[in-house]
Amino acid sequence: MAALSSGPQFVREAQGGVALPPSPEKIQAKFDLSIALALCSWPALTLAVQNSWGGPQSSEKRDWFAGAISDLIEATPDADVEYVEEFLLQVMNDEFETNLEDESAEEVAAKIVGLRKLTLQGDFTVVDEMYSKWQERQRKGGGAVSFQHVEIGEGDNNTDWDSDDIGEEEEDEDTEMGEASELVKVPRERVQPEVDEDGFTKVVGKKKR
Repeated sequence: MAALSSGPQFVREAQGGVALPPSPEKIQAKFDLSIALALCSWPALTLAVQNSWGGPQSSEKRDWFAGAISDLIEATPDADVEYVEEFLLQVMNDEFETNLEDESAEEVAAKIVGLRKLTLQGDFTVVDEMYSKWQERQRKGGGAVSFQHVEIGEGDNNTDWDSDDIGEEEEDEDTEMGEASELVKVPRERVQPEVDEDGFTKVVGKKKR
């Protein structure tokens, strides 16, 4: 895993010392890294993954989640905080059966949108700081998500990340519900019978979500 440079974000040409902007591949790799880091630091999502609310493949769903956000913003470059927040809430509900009642999704969305603007400008300072803090937590034994970030040049591309199976390594270290932000595990919808005035039971169909 290559160390991130703390120097200027622009590459200097060998001849003439002309400052060149980072390549589109590097910008995309940095943005993808920022999304992965933002999701890894989201307590609500971490809780959902640790408790397998998305099923046995919850950690893989988190990986997919990061890629889906990247694809969403690539397809909708003018996506604002509200648009991204709605997507986050939808995925949390649909894939992890979790209904968030706090404002954490808005905070994560604002972080992602802000980092998108910075990376497009070739400013990777915030992403690099986030990555350094994540590395420090890993050295101290915190966190269960691993991904590889490669400092790329013009011919390289992409950041790869892969979540470890939390259930295998931290089965006894699940986050307590009291430590989580306000979120509600969405129960499976049950059809309740209705009784009319004559005492007959009506059959009620399940509403579409």
